[in-house]
Amino acid sequence: MRKKHFLYFFILLSYTAQAQLFNYNPIEISVGPCAFNAFYIKQNKIKSVKIIMVDKPDGAVIIDKGSAQVYEFDSIGRIIRYYYTILKNVEREEVEVPAIVKRGKIIRQATTKMVTRYINDTIFANIFYDKQNRIISKRIKTNDYYDTFYYEYNTEGNIKKELHCKETNVSENKTEFKLGVQTILSSETFEYVKASKTQTQKKCLNDEGREYKKCIINYDESGNILSENYNYLVSWMFRETNYEYDMADRVIKQTVNSNENGEIKTSKTFEYDKKNMLVSEKNYKNNELLSETSYLYDEGAKVPSSRLIRDHKNASIGIVKFIYSFY
Repeated sequence: MRKKHFLYFFILLSYTAQAQLFNYNPIEISVGPCAFNAFYIKQNKIKSVKIIMVDKPDGAVIIDKGSAQVYEFDSIGRIIRYYYTILKNVEREEVEVPAIVKRGKIIRQATTKMVTRYINDTIFANIFYDKQNRIISKRIKTNDYYDTFYYEYNTEGNIKKELHCKETNVSENKTEFKLGVQTILSSETFEYVKASKTQTQKKCLNDEGREYKKCIINYDESGNILSENYNYLVSWMFRETNYEYDMADRVIKQTVNSNENGEIKTSKTFEYDKKNMLVSEKNYKNNELLSETSYLYDEGAKVPSSRLIRDHKNASIGIVKFIYSFY
């Protein structure tokens, strides 16, 4: 009986670890501003997620900068396309405000006012996979060029090579891609040494085959990454990331120590409710609370309908709305 209870508990933990829209566990290849949980995307037959964002400064009206993100998924939950806006420029323009007339009488004279216009660029990306569901390339369009990353794997499934290229599209149909000029910007290869059951050493080699960075990755008994320690060999720069998990193997805290841009320590904490839903996220920098995010769910829903981001530094609230389509 005790063995059956343990088995049930293990299955329950495995399910709750996957019962989130977003994936906050460490990932090797990032695909856009948000990381999604492929298991849960597939389970809920989500085809796309659109994220709309506006700002509400304290004591002021809502500001809509036209910020948006859209993610598209295939039928097995993998992200295949996404795009998002980035602020390019802010323009101020004086516009006329017509007079208000009621019953033939002017009750407010014509005037002018200053209007702020937010000019955005849009970044588009496509993701491609092999038969083992591993990412083999991601192509990101910025203006007239594409940043493309190609990946190769070793027999253990670890990334052994990353190739970064700048490419042009010569297809007359701009919704399709036909390779034109390709320029290799960088090439990295990776070697791995299994130091123990819970530790792996990773060597990062440049395009000349010289090691320029090394990493020590530590795991717990469940295979979760506990820490990633990167050190550059030709400088004193380092980056150390630590993870803490709950009993359902969900990240509850992430801490980063780095001197890449001065001595900086950042951390994130995650909280879940009794229904195993993510309800809050807090971001710190050098132990100062920068922002708090609250996730809101419609009654009976398992995916968030919106989230509110309290920005303490800029004294504003970011309001985010999630819009879904389904298979």
